[in-house]
Amino acid sequence: MTGWRWTVLSDGWTQAREALLIQGGAWRKVVRCAATAVLLEREADDPVLFDCGYSSRFLSETRGWPGRLYRCLAPAMICEPEGIAGILRRRGVEIRHVIVSHWHADHVGGLRDFPNANVYASREGWDAVSGLRGMAAVRQGILPGLLPEDLLERIRWMEEGSDLFGDGSMTAMALPGHAVGQMGVRFEGSDGRPVLLAADACWVSDCYRLNRLPHRVTGILHDLPAYQATLQRLHRLWQDEPELLILPCHCPETATLIANR
Repeated sequence: MTGWRWTVLSDGWTQAREALLIQGGAWRKVVRCAATAVLLEREADDPVLFDCGYSSRFLSETRGWPGRLYRCLAPAMICEPEGIAGILRRRGVEIRHVIVSHWHADHVGGLRDFPNANVYASREGWDAVSGLRGMAAVRQGILPGLLPEDLLERIRWMEEGSDLFGDGSMTAMALPGHAVGQMGVRFEGSDGRPVLLAADACWVSDCYRLNRLPHRVTGILHDLPAYQATLQRLHRLWQDEPELLILPCHCPETATLIANR
């Protein structure tokens, strides 16, 4: 069985002070945090998309209140007006499977652009956000208008260890802390190297390498005990499996792999 060929895509970015992203970081240094999605392809299989970026729909959903607050706190620069879906159209790729790591707007902004896709997500994560509206939703990084009306008809629930396609080629990994029920996926790349798409388990790779949390002020966003446990898990994986490539969604190192064209 061949491995998955993977391609990092992005349709936008925000930015933050390095000191917020990792303890000991510089307050003067501004880090660009790309919103990335990953296209996964394998011969004779339907293409898979891990997360789906902002889309320009993010801008329309944050024009009014309280969504405007989201845009003020994390301004988004959209570099692909047609979103991840537009990039895929240029490549001639039709997506039948979308994996949602968690429900924050920079990960599900393009979800409406894939109306024929099965959607893989954590039931725990969904239950934590599905009833949120207004300010309660924005506080959790959720913009309900981004989600398709028929979403529940297309969801396939996943949890720790789920064999997503029934052949052992891609398994789900629970990465709670940043968001309830956050999930990553692990697979073997077409070059034989194992890869873990780690979503927002940390924002920069030095967090898991050094086992170093983000600034404590970010505790207002995170479940810090769960976040720390997840970070320690990634740190141990990095130590025990040096061949494993761990890719946090927003890390500048991940951004160097973006191949939109």
